[in-house]
Amino acid sequence: MGHGKETPRQKMIGMMYLFYTALMALNVSKDVLDSFIKINNSMNETNQNFVSKNNIAYASIDKAYAQNPTKAQAIYDASLELKKRTEALIENLQYCKDTVIFYADKLGERLSSTEGVFQLKERDGSSRYYVKLEDIDGDGVDDTLSLESACQSKDNLDIATQIIIGTDPSTPGYGLQLRDSIASYREWLIATAAKFGSDSTSAFAKNVKSSLNTADQIPHAHESGQPIPWAESQFSHLPLMGAITILTQWQSAVRNAEGDLLNLVYGQLDASSFKFNKLIPIVLPQSTYIMQGNEYSAQIFLAAFDTTQALDVYVNGRKLPIDKETGLPIYKVNGGGIGDQKYNAIIKLPKPNSNDTVEYKISGEYQVAKPGLVVSPTKMNVFYIGPENPVEISVPGVPADKISASLTPSTHGSISKKAGGGYIVKVSRAGKCSISVVADINGKKQNMGSVEFRIKTVPDPVAQVLGMNGGDIDKARLQAAQTVDAKMKDFDFDLSFKVTSFTVSAQVGAYFLSETVKSNRINQQVKQNIFTKVSKGSKVYFEDIKAVGPDGRPRNLGVLKFVVK
Repeated sequence: MGHGKETPRQKMIGMMYLFYTALMALNVSKDVLDSFIKINNSMNETNQNFVSKNNIAYASIDKAYAQNPTKAQAIYDASLELKKRTEALIENLQYCKDTVIFYADKLGERLSSTEGVFQLKERDGSSRYYVKLEDIDGDGVDDTLSLESACQSKDNLDIATQIIIGTDPSTPGYGLQLRDSIASYREWLIATAAKFGSDSTSAFAKNVKSSLNTADQIPHAHESGQPIPWAESQFSHLPLMGAITILTQWQSAVRNAEGDLLNLVYGQLDASSFKFNKLIPIVLPQSTYIMQGNEYSAQIFLAAFDTTQALDVYVNGRKLPIDKETGLPIYKVNGGGIGDQKYNAIIKLPKPNSNDTVEYKISGEYQVAKPGLVVSPTKMNVFYIGPENPVEISVPGVPADKISASLTPSTHGSISKKAGGGYIVKVSRAGKCSISVVADINGKKQNMGSVEFRIKTVPDPVAQVLGMNGGDIDKARLQAAQTVDAKMKDFDFDLSFKVTSFTVSAQVGAYFLSETVKSNRINQQVKQNIFTKVSKGSKVYFEDIKAVGPDGRPRNLGVLKFVVK
């Protein structure tokens, strides 16, 4: 045929065409030409086989789309467009065959009306009409192929040329429209295949360009010195039956290309899919720890993976080892720092039929808590007025930043978080109060209950001089004393009390001497007037000792009695 590399079928048609032309040149009988109708019918049967096979592929794509529309959407859309374009082109070629036969056999003379029929202008200006006939054999079935088998003008050398090529250069025939339709179909096939990974250099593209080649023929020069146009090279002065067979061959090429594209796009359903050989059930709970009255929520699904191809998983840049039993990557890390711990993972998986990999990124987190024992002494829940009362509040399974606490009644004090963790409670009046806790669990505020506390004043400190609460003392040591101190005894809070005043008295001879000091320091007046004058066996009293602590309330610390040795 002279339009690039030919398939075996095209070569057969070309040889048949040359043989047919030679027979016509020898003016062979019509009985010989009848044999060519058998070849044409055989090709038509082959085309029907193409239709049946292609319909199976269409049905498979429809089924895949019904099962998974998202995955098969692009392939399904391409198949719909392919079928529409193919049927349009096949109908176009068939229409050309029908009209050529209809015109050659002068079937139009039986027309009672020219409405809706095709009009062909003759050279002399007259008009002739032809249409696509349905049910030409009267059996009630539309069968345009019967028109070909019933053709009475198989050896006509003019009709195909007139209709397909045209009566003169100014009025081109139907072949120009056929050429453009075939070319458009060819380019759409190549562009569509490229969307599914088959570019213009692929075997598919090369086959389509060859089998649906509509280029003008360059090897044999035209009378005008220009390349021979496609329609003229295909149908010029060709006997009618030869033209019909060439058109049937083009239908065969279209059906074959249709099947090739169907196979290509349908193959992408599996080619682009990851292969898995094992399924395992997975329960992924939102949380394994819930409170009474809360809702337990979990995702239950099947996870698929390929045991023959290990995943490459990296966490914070470190590749994870593969567990020998499950064949899956496993992430293990020691719980070091206390609190929320986060990590980022990258999963790398080779793409099917490719040297590239696809990456999936995911992040995870877990919480590290101190191991501990919670003991609640319900009879000793006490807050003291004045100092900062430290409180540890926790809800198992809930991060610390998802917990909030409040103190009621608010007139009795307040509660606040401290920087290093935990809470500080400050109370201002005696009585009772409660601490209520609310936890944010999966975005929902949940009341976790409350705990009652008693509010008490801080016990009085103990007065001391030189770390002594009274008793025997050397006169020299007594004279060396500098301050009167207030110390907390057997109390867990590290509180500071300061003595604000005291009175020192002693019996010196016939006189009872007394000195009052408005601070905590033992001044020189006390030492000179009393400490230097007392004798062995004298009793020295520190009385009316007053001190103030964190709550600002004055305390009377009683009396200290020392006996001079």
